Amino acid sequence: MTQILLVIIGLAILNLVFAALVIVLRVINRRRIARFALRKRLWQPRLIALISDDVDPTDLSRDVESGEQRDVVEIAWEFSRRLRGPDRERVQAFAVPLLGVMTKDLNARRQETRARAVQVVACLGGDDYEETIAGYLDDPSTLVSLVSARALAQPNRVQWIGAILDRLYRYDEWSQALLSSMLANVGSEATPAMRRYLDDDLNTPHSRAAVARALELLRDVEAADVAAQQLDSADGEVVAACLRLLSVVGRGIHAVGVRPLLEDERFFIRSAAITTLGRIGVREDALTIAQMVDGDSPWVAIRSAQALADLHATDELAALVERGGLPAEAAIETLYGGAA
Repeated sequence: MTQILLVIIGLAILNLVFAALVIVLRVINRRRIARFALRKRLWQPRLIALISDDVDPTDLSRDVESGEQRDVVEIAWEFSRRLRGPDRERVQAFAVPLLGVMTKDLNARRQETRARAVQVVACLGGDDYEETIAGYLDDPSTLVSLVSARALAQPNRVQWIGAILDRLYRYDEWSQALLSSMLANVGSEATPAMRRYLDDDLNTPHSRAAVARALELLRDVEAADVAAQQLDSADGEVVAACLRLLSVVGRGIHAVGVRPLLEDERFFIRSAAITTLGRIGVREDALTIAQMVDGDSPWVAIRSAQALADLHATDELAALVERGGLPAEAAIETLYGGAA
């Protein structure tokens, strides 16, 4: 009985300790939030003055006390994210002498903390921290590596495109749209490296498809020949991405490789092939495309009707209207915007 009583007392004391700890942490957090808000009210006007008046960035950074450096860097980061050009450069000149305070976060155990620290120094550090950012491409965390890659994927940092592409396989679990927009952000100077990457079947299908999408966003005409060579790939993701690329930058000569894909068993490949032929095919392709509408896939029907419109095949579209059912609905949507 005595032992049970001691256990109950021990548990009660443990609960009290945990409750007290929660209260202490909550008080500390509230004080930190209040302190940050106070410093934000103080420093935001000074940062605005920095970009609007003749305030010297170096002199202003000397006014930051050591105990408030971390909060001021955070405030400067929030502020500079909305700026571009010379205005951001002035904030960077102010912040660079203070960024040493981020060293602890850059080496933190939690990947989220490291990732946020990389974002901060990438935004505020400018060229001074470029090599530091690049070092995190090989961080054990995929998240941190991707944050580093996005920071380096800039038009003025095209020299890093090779290093980014070399690690692109690490991001296969991430959205293809995110990766392609990141790569396209580098600009047309990066397209030769991306074309070589797409042409190498040793690279992962997901990353090659993302590169194809980036080349599509950049409307890289020279990528058309490379894309056409990938149409016999065993991976549907790559084939579909290359078809979409050809629909934007392809030429009539590339239609030869597209036509066999109209018979592909995968509906998304057939749909992409139909759209591409509508853009780069010839009038004679219209009859074949019209026959595709008999399939049971709404996507194929819609893409077929649009492709016929792109080929100016009005007779075939009119014939679809006469069929009734799904073919007619697709044709009417294309011809009249849905008005029967």
